[in-house]
Amino acid sequence: MFLQHDSIIKQKIVADLYEYTMSQKQVADYLEMEPTHVSKLVKDSKLEVLFVYNDNSPRKMNIFYKKDVEEYAKHLKSFRELRKKK
Repeated sequence: MFLQHDSIIKQKIVADLYEYTMSQKQVADYLEMEPTHVSKLVKDSKLEVLFVYNDNSPRKMNIFYKKDVEEYAKHLKSFRELRKKK
């Protein structure tokens, strides 16, 4: 049913997902916060969800663009450093 070419396509998709995206749990770990706080960042428009799997389900999964998370992490680090100085 699947062609050998399909296997190569799947490998490429998986490689791209690992390179360019993060799950909500990965974002939380990267930003050193609880996953529920990531939801608040989305609600407050501080982070944007790239894609949502199972959008109409209670068990939906948010996918984030890794570069967006890395940029936000820089801002968060600066904010945390300012907070420590006070």
